[in-house]
Amino acid sequence: MQRSFVKSAMNSGLIMGVIFSVNFLLSVPRITALVLITYVIAIFIVITMYRMAVRFRDTECEGSITYGRAFLYILSTFFYAALISTVVKYIYFQFINPTYLENMFQESMKMMEKLKFPMTSVSADQMESMLKPVNYSFIYIWMNIIFGGLVGLVMAGFVKKEKSIFDNKGEIEN
Repeated sequence: MQRSFVKSAMNSGLIMGVIFSVNFLLSVPRITALVLITYVIAIFIVITMYRMAVRFRDTECEGSITYGRAFLYILSTFFYAALISTVVKYIYFQFINPTYLENMFQESMKMMEKLKFPMTSVSADQMESMLKPVNYSFIYIWMNIIFGGLVGLVMAGFVKKEKSIFDNKGEIEN
């Protein structure tokens, strides 16, 4: 059962990772219509995750699953999806649009200046360090895992299904 759990979570994570990556790529240009599509994709992610968890419950777990196992499956799926989408983000930041993070840093510095936020050279260096392709990509891993944890806490309650007393075929109690 453990092997099918990991395999199923990885397969679902692959699909979700592709969806996460598409969502990210649509959000980068900051075009209003594309940003609206990313909100629709976020809803699609939740619905798709629910369907994947129910399919896992019905096919791999013989129709019943505990809350904890459902939560772990959802969290594992988001973890694998986060790894895949992080690779896409890293490739984008490092090779496709290497000025993206530098521009983000410059915009952040202008915003801090406008807000008269006290910035020291140390805090500016720390912000610049966070906006390196590897570091920024790893931040996305944690964001996706946290999102998966929150989704999993709620969704596992809807996915869980206790084994029916009628499922014990052939057993007679005295």
